[in-house]
Amino acid sequence: MVPPGTPAPRTDLFLPFHGVLAQPLGRPSYYVLERRDADGVVEQRGVVGALSLNGVETGHVLRHQQVGESDVRFHTRLLKERGGSVEPLLLTAPDLSSFQRCIDQTTVGPADQELPTPEGGTQRLWACDAAWTADPPALPPVLLADGHHRLEAARRLHRAHQGAVADRLLALVVDHRHYPLTLSATHRVVPGLDIDTAVRTAARIARVSERSPVDDRPPPPRPGTFLLTGGGQTWGLSEISPAAMAGRLRFLPPDWVELPAAISDHVLIPTLCEEQGIASAPRFTSQYPGPGEVGLILPPPTWDQIWAGAASGAGMPPKSTCLGPVPVPGLIGRLPG
Repeated sequence: MVPPGTPAPRTDLFLPFHGVLAQPLGRPSYYVLERRDADGVVEQRGVVGALSLNGVETGHVLRHQQVGESDVRFHTRLLKERGGSVEPLLLTAPDLSSFQRCIDQTTVGPADQELPTPEGGTQRLWACDAAWTADPPALPPVLLADGHHRLEAARRLHRAHQGAVADRLLALVVDHRHYPLTLSATHRVVPGLDIDTAVRTAARIARVSERSPVDDRPPPPRPGTFLLTGGGQTWGLSEISPAAMAGRLRFLPPDWVELPAAISDHVLIPTLCEEQGIASAPRFTSQYPGPGEVGLILPPPTWDQIWAGAASGAGMPPKSTCLGPVPVPGLIGRLPG
């Protein structure tokens, strides 16, 4: 899962968490987080700790998406206001064997905290024994799944105020080998777009096929196909014109030419919006566009595309993926001290 040539595991990459500046804990600690579905089946398990911001430079924290400056500025303000991160980054490790004994020992006893999940399951949290704080296990390179803008905001703040701003962020590292994250696309809603005109415009640069409405949530489109939705109808867009692609993608990284988010944001949506004289300013959502909205449903990326982008350094376009599940909000305020 990790690209070849990545650096060796480090014991200082992931240390016990000691709280944010505004909410220090009684003692630093690792935590084990486990998530079960409505039937009680474990769907996620990992370790909560403090991730080094220097892991990006050393190649131990691999980022697969580029960031937007406006989002980085927003998270910079939040970090300043809150004195640190109040929601953990989500990362995935190809192997948590160095922490496995810690996880096994910790989860034998009753959980220190239980929270309901939005899907009707349960999220459980244990504080690990203090012995693990004294001898932190080594962690191999990890992939950042959720929190790219928070991480970049924290890195910039630390560079600007070294000594005053912490060099670590709260993070959850999950076991990808046994409990891989769910992987889906982030979709687009385009305010102000007229669906009938959009369909006619799309037909000039792509093959358009009307889909029979089966239900309110059609299955994800196949690779190379997008779903244009609006007015209670859905159309498939495929075989996009090579000339249209080349003209609009020529200034982007070469690895992006086959990525759904690049095609969506730099080819399809700008073409549809320019025809109607409206701004190409989509709203990003993990959900399908609603009944009263016009939007584009993207095909999911692949793990190969994610790791290729992380390994090359080019990353993927912003809002390319939706990886999860993320921890239940409010975790930091309820960590057992």
